[in-house]
Amino acid sequence: MSREIHLTSGPIMPQLVRLCLPLLAANVLQQLYNIINSLVVTYYIGDSAFAALGVAESVMNLFIYVITGACMGASVLIAQFYGEENFPRLRQQLYVSAVLIGGCTLGAVLLGQIFLPQLLGVIQTPAELMGDVSSYLRIILIGMVFTFTYNYLAATLRAVGDTQAALYFLLASLGYNLVCAWLLVAVLDMGIQGTALATASAQLLSTLLCFLYIRKRRAFLTIHRGDMRMDRQLVRLTSSYAAVAALQQSSLYLGKLIIQSAVNGISLVSTAPISAFTAATRVENFIQAFGISGCESIAIFVAQNRGACQELRTYQGFRWGIFTLLTMGLFFSLTINLGAYPLSALFLGGKAEGMELCISYLKYISWFYFLSFTGHAWVGWYRGVGRMNITFWGTTIQIAMRVAGTYLLVGAMGLDAVALATGVGWVAINIFHASVFVLAVKGIWPKKSQSPQ
Repeated sequence: MSREIHLTSGPIMPQLVRLCLPLLAANVLQQLYNIINSLVVTYYIGDSAFAALGVAESVMNLFIYVITGACMGASVLIAQFYGEENFPRLRQQLYVSAVLIGGCTLGAVLLGQIFLPQLLGVIQTPAELMGDVSSYLRIILIGMVFTFTYNYLAATLRAVGDTQAALYFLLASLGYNLVCAWLLVAVLDMGIQGTALATASAQLLSTLLCFLYIRKRRAFLTIHRGDMRMDRQLVRLTSSYAAVAALQQSSLYLGKLIIQSAVNGISLVSTAPISAFTAATRVENFIQAFGISGCESIAIFVAQNRGACQELRTYQGFRWGIFTLLTMGLFFSLTINLGAYPLSALFLGGKAEGMELCISYLKYISWFYFLSFTGHAWVGWYRGVGRMNITFWGTTIQIAMRVAGTYLLVGAMGLDAVALATGVGWVAINIFHASVFVLAVKGIWPKKSQSPQ
């Protein structure tokens, strides 16, 4: 049985490693959902369906990352209450989070179903891909309810230091997804809809496993009738933390949708740029799982120690965290640069035009990748101390520069413009976050007497 990791005393680096490794494995497995779908679609359906999957996932990820952002934001409060050992308040916070974030998820799913054609039109989805993209997303949007429940339960377990349990459940659902996707697509010939059904039902499985585990092994997290109160202060705090984190994620992925639109716009003659961008995004998403895991670890560590009033320990944990992520970022910068060809071939199968575009994109962006990882460290710090507004503004600055740079340069550079603009955005977000950190340490902003929220 997995156990909670108490982070408020003891050696810091071993605790961060124990916290991070299951998170890393879970994030890598989460990316394998998309990779499995991509490989099944590539080998059993064809190039057009692969391009359609790339467009569909640019929309799907907007919903997913808003949901996960909101759950991560709310889980910061859970980690703080756990650090305080205030379990009644913790359970009440869980109820408030479920009502607020779950209700918003249902509303978003309904609006997504109603306005899906308009959304696909806004991002300039090619006409020949519209049918596959639409049918895939109709199923995936219904499955977003299960995506919310799994992320809500998994974020709760992670906030109390139990990072292993959700990993095991995700592993089980990944195995199910692999078998189900192959059966529905390769055997039953259900096309791209089969991959959507496999993904949605796999999320349902992981939700059920998480729920049963909490009921049997983490009874202190089980919500009772007496906890079901919409406390005004908790509603305000939860709304603030969850909404700002969701806005941060939505601004990031709205920007990606706009960038996807630019990529779609240069694909009037051939879908090769879309396929190349989809393949490069697969590579990036897999590698970003390492940075996201570090970000979550730092946020949980800082939040628990902040709840326990261990101020010095929060800074020590952050220093270890940012050093580790910088080292990892430098490693991946080198890996992407030297391995651009085999990484591209994994998804494109050596197709000449798409391969050339993907390789060039990866080589461009590799020079900036270490900055993405240090950016994750800063986000973890600001989430942990409750300054969610800083992560929102940093992400907004980053994505604004990415979008502006892409549209200014895409005519001259094609797909490489996206890579270069992304790198410049990472430079900007690191400068912003580091500047705010220095101002806080010097007591300039916020003032020492002010609350960090």
